[in-house]
Amino acid sequence: MSHNMTVTVEEDLWKAMKTRPEIRWSVVMKEAAKNKLNALAILDKLSSKTKQSEEEIEAFAVKLGKKITCRK
Repeated sequence: MSHNMTVTVEEDLWKAMKTRPEIRWSVVMKEAAKNKLNALAILDKLSSKTKQSEEEIEAFAVKLGKKITCRK
């Protein structure tokens, strides 16, 4: 079963999105939700096997993600 969801975006983001009509933005949003849920599942798994707090694990995950994508 599929469900519909309404997403509100700021005006500048909307204008930028409208410049790319070839992009199916609903697919982009769906993939972003899947990616976030996968990341949260990994975070849950890690947090159940460690004495670190969820905040410490999340901070580590952010640092790791930045290293993987070469961001600072």
